[in-house]
Amino acid sequence: MQILGLIILAFVVRYGFAERPDATISAFDGHAAVMVLVGSLSAVMISSTAATSLRTFACLRELVPGLGTLGKGTDALEVDRQAITALWREGKRAQAVEVAERSAHPAIRRMLDLVLSRAPDEATTAAFTELKHAELTRWQPAVGNWELLAKLAPSFGMVGTITGMIQLFKSMGETTNLGASLSLALLATLYGVAFGAGVAGPVGHFLRGLLDERLGALERCEQSVAELIARSARESAMARG
Repeated sequence: MQILGLIILAFVVRYGFAERPDATISAFDGHAAVMVLVGSLSAVMISSTAATSLRTFACLRELVPGLGTLGKGTDALEVDRQAITALWREGKRAQAVEVAERSAHPAIRRMLDLVLSRAPDEATTAAFTELKHAELTRWQPAVGNWELLAKLAPSFGMVGTITGMIQLFKSMGETTNLGASLSLALLATLYGVAFGAGVAGPVGHFLRGLLDERLGALERCEQSVAELIARSARESAMARG
């Protein structure tokens, strides 16, 4: 994947020096857009594995209502946690077990296993540390790539600006290609800043928020385990007394 990313990066630089027909400066320059977007893609590919690169762009579905899995999964996790906690407090242990068995999230089943076995605090902490690490391993690289794009996109805009300026100086004694060169020099930086600050940055921030919510839900599951184990211990002590 890194080799392919380097090849694409070389293409972007070479593409910046490609001859173009005379053009007037307008709000859209396809040449500049290709350099910024494809250059940003090459940065993701160079810094990531194939799976992480695919997940980086697959994360865009989290922005579409109904298609995301991270936010939806966190909501389902929280609903199951609240249901199990409420049923356990009411003494409806069998119903709580049924909710855990139907849950699609492994954290819920792990939560109930810990409660039923009255696991010590160390075991509970270790179990949820493992679950949090699994979530970070899955989502953190993709979130980090979007945060990286927010920083690198303006740099690829500068690549377009530099190549445009080189072409402009090259064409100073001519009357052709001045518009195309000046358009690339001016708009590449604009596109880079707009993509970084207006797209990649907000996407990274949004995904970071979803990941924090997932980790927060796991933290609440851990707290619920401690609460339910303590409740069971008190009930057993009262029964013996």
